[in-house]
Amino acid sequence: MIPNQLQTFLAVVKNGNFSSAARRLGISSAAVSKSVAQLEKSLEVRLFHRTTHSLTLTEDGLDLHRRTGHLVEQLEDQIRLSSDRKRTPHGTLKVNLPDSFGRMVVLPLLPAFMEKYPDIQLDLRFDDRLGDLVKEGADVGIGVMLNPDSRVIAREFYKIQPILVASKAYIERHGLPQTPEELSQHNCVALRSPTTGRIKPWNLKDNGEHIQFEPKGNLIVNNLAASMKAAEMGLGISLAGVRIAQSLLEDNGCSAQLLHEGCFKRVLQQYEPDPIQALIYYSSRHYLPAKTRLFIDYLMEHANDERTLDLDVLAQEV
Repeated sequence: MIPNQLQTFLAVVKNGNFSSAARRLGISSAAVSKSVAQLEKSLEVRLFHRTTHSLTLTEDGLDLHRRTGHLVEQLEDQIRLSSDRKRTPHGTLKVNLPDSFGRMVVLPLLPAFMEKYPDIQLDLRFDDRLGDLVKEGADVGIGVMLNPDSRVIAREFYKIQPILVASKAYIERHGLPQTPEELSQHNCVALRSPTTGRIKPWNLKDNGEHIQFEPKGNLIVNNLAASMKAAEMGLGISLAGVRIAQSLLEDNGCSAQLLHEGCFKRVLQQYEPDPIQALIYYSSRHYLPAKTRLFIDYLMEHANDERTLDLDVLAQEV
């Protein structure tokens, strides 16, 4: 007989503590603790070392997890697969998205998906911080960097071309830098990483050689849209992406052609770095629910035509 509490035990191991496992399972922390205690009593072993601030597996706990974890996961996958084959794709799909990239690239693709699959409820989290997909209970995530974690699979999704921009008014007042070295004489709008709290360097390229520039100025923001808005207001030079620049132009009634001659000026175009690869990632388990597989396949298919245009930059970092 498979103990009913085994799934709760495995959830605690997977999520790291009782409270996270409780949120994942949709029950109380007390219920999780009681279930684990019942399993320990049934097996007559202690599974966890518990202290006020930590929870670690005992040797018996490690052995139980090693012998049963993959088996229970495979059994759950087969049950879900059998169920999915009989039903229309449905349920809640939790998706982690970088803020600007999510709003400007992914969100416009979703109306057709939602019309095609009305029984799938999308729960979107827009946040530039790099999160833990599995621990947060998300089904799908998108970002430009990924924690080295064997529990998730990453697929190349979108090419992101970073560009430097400044408003026409700023260039008229301060001139146009001709080399990366001349950026030190300008007011550069710095972007602080929501994940690390550090200022993100600007990666440029000169005849195949990579250059890293530390932007300095009297304005620091932690959001790409705010950085571009600052550039629009003439406050300095900003690093963004083609898509976010084009979107801001459109919001202000400018045509895309004016990126070079009107609202904005592209700065140091000959020094622009190589495109950044955005990733779409998901759980590494063998079986993916139909809702997750359909969503990933849909994004991969419908974002394809825009990959040469885009895009946002530095949405997440380690």
